[in-house]
Amino acid sequence: MTDRAEHASDSGDLQSLLMLEEREAGLYRSVTPDTNFGGEVFGGQYLGLTVSAAMRSAPGRTPHALHGFFLRAASAADQVDYVVEPTRDGRAFAHRRVSAVQHGREAFRAEVSFHAWEEGQPTHAAVAPPVPVLEDLPSLREIVLAGAASLDPVTVRRVLNRRSFDAYFVKPAEGLGAKGAEPGIAGWIRPNPPPREDDSVAYYATLAYLSDACANFASRITHSTNLHDGSLTSVSLNHAIWFHALPCRIERVLMVFDSPFTGGGLGFNRGVIYAADGRVLASIVQEALVRRASQASPADTSKTGGQAPSAPSR
Repeated sequence: MTDRAEHASDSGDLQSLLMLEEREAGLYRSVTPDTNFGGEVFGGQYLGLTVSAAMRSAPGRTPHALHGFFLRAASAADQVDYVVEPTRDGRAFAHRRVSAVQHGREAFRAEVSFHAWEEGQPTHAAVAPPVPVLEDLPSLREIVLAGAASLDPVTVRRVLNRRSFDAYFVKPAEGLGAKGAEPGIAGWIRPNPPPREDDSVAYYATLAYLSDACANFASRITHSTNLHDGSLTSVSLNHAIWFHALPCRIERVLMVFDSPFTGGGLGFNRGVIYAADGRVLASIVQEALVRRASQASPADTSKTGGQAPSAPSR
């Protein structure tokens, strides 16, 4: 692994991971690497930088939806270019197509749609489920540090190397020594650091990044006693986000996911992101590869940008 990838595993600054360098009109380049345990670019960074690149090409516009596909793995040791194609600029709606490219190969592609917020329109919102406050829950990092001696070393490295956010799960034992009782997961996610309140691009990019923090846990938590030990091969295949709120302060968000179906090697996940005050911020849908590691084919996973059984799950 190069110094660039090693730096990524030590970075605790989420906002630096969401920085882009503008190379020319419609072409942006990643600045700080963000790696999975196996050295691939973390899926959340594709999502966050895609939103950032799309918004930079559409100043003054507000994104309302992103639909993306993870096509192949890219190395965190090298920079990734984000190519933006303006496809529509209307009065209320705009559209951008974004491709994440490394060494001439497309690793991720997304369609990003913008919509001007309309006041005075019909409104309703789901109510956030009752959960303990973040301060009453141990962080995933704290749990792993306390139990490091009895945990698989792979689990310890996977959890401790991800420092761009902290996770506080409502049922911390599930997925870390015990199977989930049902295909769902809920927890607080705290970005490190949160975006500035006056930076709308950072707000939407942060939400997009965090939307991949635990998106596929629901589809596999009932099938493994440990979500992080590699016993299941799990790779994000496609991901959609709908943004439901204008920028606000997000020092912490509540994520609630469930999985209505997993089978045939695929896991389907859907979730909602709530603000600390209970407001609905976004909805998420993600489909992931979910296989027993002993039955996974490295050749098959490489076709979709997936990872071999020994590599980390996103």
